[in-house]
Amino acid sequence: MSVEHSALEKDMERLSKEIRERKESSANLRTSDRDALQSVLAQRIQSQALTPEEPAAPENDVLPVYLQKESPEIQLKVEELIDITFHKGIDASISEAKKYGPYILDAFHDTLTSKLYDELRSRGLVS
Repeated sequence: MSVEHSALEKDMERLSKEIRERKESSANLRTSDRDALQSVLAQRIQSQALTPEEPAAPENDVLPVYLQKESPEIQLKVEELIDITFHKGIDASISEAKKYGPYILDAFHDTLTSKLYDELRSRGLVS
């Protein structure tokens, strides 16, 4: 694990634990890991305060289909936010995403849920 990605590694460990806890405490025992992840991320987005961060270079092929029809500027901003997640951690990317309004924040949330769910599954941290 590189030092650059250590924040994300810690976030991934914490997320897998929070997903398990969310599923265990959920009244609906059929909650999927993906739905639990989406809920955990939504809670973090809603509860975090704004702090300035610098955007990083974009990562390709991470956008949901509906966002691929948007302007290149919107796509680039969401890709930059995802890149921040992988270099500085989830909290830093949430803080940055909040600066760009509800549409970008929602698109970021959808993209991040998909990307992190795939990564957590590949590591066997969720099913």
